[in-house]
Amino acid sequence: MHEYDENRNMLEKNILDIVSRCVRCRFCFTQCPVYEVSDGWVTQGGSGITQSLYYGVKFNKIDKDLRDILMRCTTCRSCEIICEKLTAGVPLVDAIRIGRQLLFEEEINPIREQQKALESLQILGNPYDKQPTKRTAWAEGLNLNKLTDRSDDIATLYYVGCTPSYDDRAQNIAKSIVRILQEAGINFGILENEKCSGDPALIMGELGLFEMLSEGNLEQFKRCGIQRIFTTSPHDFSCFLKEYPEDLQKIEIKHYTQFFSDLVEQKKISFKKAFKKRVTYQDPCYLGKHNNIYEEPRKILNSIPGIELVEMQRSRENSLCCGGGGGRMWAEFDEESRLAEVRVLEALEIGAEVLATACPFCLINFEDAIKVLDKEDAIVVKDISEIMLEALGS
Repeated sequence: MHEYDENRNMLEKNILDIVSRCVRCRFCFTQCPVYEVSDGWVTQGGSGITQSLYYGVKFNKIDKDLRDILMRCTTCRSCEIICEKLTAGVPLVDAIRIGRQLLFEEEINPIREQQKALESLQILGNPYDKQPTKRTAWAEGLNLNKLTDRSDDIATLYYVGCTPSYDDRAQNIAKSIVRILQEAGINFGILENEKCSGDPALIMGELGLFEMLSEGNLEQFKRCGIQRIFTTSPHDFSCFLKEYPEDLQKIEIKHYTQFFSDLVEQKKISFKKAFKKRVTYQDPCYLGKHNNIYEEPRKILNSIPGIELVEMQRSRENSLCCGGGGGRMWAEFDEESRLAEVRVLEALEIGAEVLATACPFCLINFEDAIKVLDKEDAIVVKDISEIMLEALGS
């Protein structure tokens, strides 16, 4: 049997093994964000997506129609959480991710914009078609250590990520994080030749490209003598923590909110200025639902004087996805409304003046939603790091 046939057979077997456990109770419909904003029959929630995949495998219909169904999923894990609570505990997102790998095996390309992002990843090391030489331009004037090799006195790496490196708005997150670290006296560096974690490739099914990027990153971490990494993006954090080769387990991996929560607790960060706003917090899916990190971001916000922290009706494990996960930052779908717009309206319902988050994708999507809704005078979106820096009075 050829290697191609072995790979396909393995993927198909894994899909059938997972989806056959589904009892079709349909509880996942009530939690699926895509089902909420679609016309229903298109996806029918996590169960509907995976049943489409099941019958695609059974009847050998691995085609573009199936691709369009699979790629709608935000991979937020809401379906799995409700399934774990109420029924069979089926890893539906795993099945969807394997289905996307099967599409690549069958040479069914992703949606056009997603394909362009993957091509950019392979050639340039980022999904935004930006030159690698411009990756650290945001850090000009910040007096940062840029690592290319082992440094005896720097073992802590701030992994910036692609979006905060290249997106004009998200760059302010990276700048805020750096200035907070410098204020706290933390000795750290960034990579001179940083490349994508590979998460977009993995989540869209391009396993070979992910392996190439992860191996290159791991080699660079070893060469620079890195002992701990903290990230801007929950997606990079989760990817490093759960998807990288076992060698990375020797390195401590944290999201920046975990890192900063520790610094606040250790009194290494002290807020001097009140932030007198009514604030609500958006739990990023890959921080909360995928990794159960709910408390640290709230501890930071609650430690800032003047903040009135209020919760939206849907929060923590019931939080509504911003719509950017699962490769959807590089795809457009015809839906009744955008998830980010729904979420902004929920924040406005509780009188929030600031919608805080800790994910670059959330930040970008919410800012766009506020503009579309013409609510720029009513609410603003800020990353937690931006609020922290303002409260430091720096």
